[in-house]
Amino acid sequence: MKINTNTDKPIFIQIAEQLEDSIFTGIFPEETKIPSTNEISALLNINPHTVLKGMNMLVDEEIIYKKRGLGMYVK
Repeated sequence: MKINTNTDKPIFIQIAEQLEDSIFTGIFPEETKIPSTNEISALLNINPHTVLKGMNMLVDEEIIYKKRGLGMYVK
């Protein structure tokens, strides 16, 4: 994952789009746990709340779902 700082597109949307692409291209197959908010934020050196906002977009779109205490998984 890479963040483009030379665009007007918000970082959380870039994260959501890149995760969605990874899911639809099969990098994260159905029922696979995706990296945690903290893992992604550390990798990209951004605030975990920004990552969570992007992930929650995918939850709202029913692309991923939360398992309480276990993380987020591909639907």
